[in-house]
Amino acid sequence: MYLLPHERRMIVVKNIFKWLDINFEPLCMAILFYAITGLVTLQVILRFVFATGFSWGEEVARFMFVWLMYFSIAYATRNQRHIRVAFVIQKFGDRGHKMFLILGDIIFLAFSVFVFLSSIRLCQSVIKYQDMAVTIHVSLNIVYGAGVVGFFLIIIRLIQSIIWKVKRFSEAMDVFENYAGKYSGAEAVCFFPREKATAEAGSNKEEK
Repeated sequence: MYLLPHERRMIVVKNIFKWLDINFEPLCMAILFYAITGLVTLQVILRFVFATGFSWGEEVARFMFVWLMYFSIAYATRNQRHIRVAFVIQKFGDRGHKMFLILGDIIFLAFSVFVFLSSIRLCQSVIKYQDMAVTIHVSLNIVYGAGVVGFFLIIIRLIQSIIWKVKRFSEAMDVFENYAGKYSGAEAVCFFPREKATAEAGSNKEEK
């Protein structure tokens, strides 16, 4: 089948966005996690074996942990992995349960927008007063910026979640809720072992 150049470009762009939708947060989380682990391990070895170390190691590790936390929240939001107590709302039947879940996402979205705007104002204040990190002498926005980026991602994921739920309101509760991103490609993260992804896909089919 022949495709026009603009159609090919659209397919490429669509595939890129699909790849980022699945892989962006977990890839950032993996890089930050291993960077923190490596830095802290090296710092311990230098301190207890060679009686030396980096003056900036602990602060940089804390900053990376903050970024890791925000990426993790966005990833959990995408895959519906937040802890919630559903005992009461389940008493309203599937329809009522679904409406409460959508309402919960909308409330969380409003809260996230508020915090996102507050984070921007905080970063503007840091620029105005030129607040600097103690050991690495860079703007504190290197850590406060995590709130801006993190809540921006959370807002995107919540909008995706609301759209998913509205479109699938009439479908089975399992599909509607999409716990663990089972129906939106969460098992297709690029660095997941293929055998594991295949096994999970098989187990999902058995559950259906």
